[in-house]
Amino acid sequence: MVKNGIVIYYSWIGNTKVVAEEIQRLTGFPLLRIEEKRVRQFGNIMGAAMRAFFGLRSNIKTINYSLNNIDNIFIGSPVWAGKTPPAFNKFLSKAKFKGKNVWVFITKGEENIPLKVIDSIKNRIEKKGGKVIDNFSLTTHWDPKTNIPLTEEEVGSRIQDWIKSVALKGEE
Repeated sequence: MVKNGIVIYYSWIGNTKVVAEEIQRLTGFPLLRIEEKRVRQFGNIMGAAMRAFFGLRSNIKTINYSLNNIDNIFIGSPVWAGKTPPAFNKFLSKAKFKGKNVWVFITKGEENIPLKVIDSIKNRIEKKGGKVIDNFSLTTHWDPKTNIPLTEEEVGSRIQDWIKSVALKGEE
């Protein structure tokens, strides 16, 4: 398994958080959450989707954690309207990825794998000198009326399989 890592994620409903926590549990890496300064209200789904669709950024809370001595980053985001959310966009614009190995994970509402989203994340990381090693996507069962996220039981075996494959890639 890769060593010297961190798990960083943004989650609004909680699906990406569940995935990030499972990755953290399996790797033992510290967990860091990207948080917006202004709390996003659950009722404004269309506004959130439109901000993502247009690639906007939102203000995020200061992250008191240095990536200087970290070589491996697992970074996760939900997909909104086929794009990354504003808080994740802001983090990517500010983070320093030079010399970092990065594994991308996303949660999404549709079955298809949004390759444009993965490519967009990969391009932004690689423009900053990072190397995307692998990616993982998980379809959720999100219902806007209930806002109930996935459970650890629902994601556990899929993430374990991915982490096993990541361990093999980290040893190459």
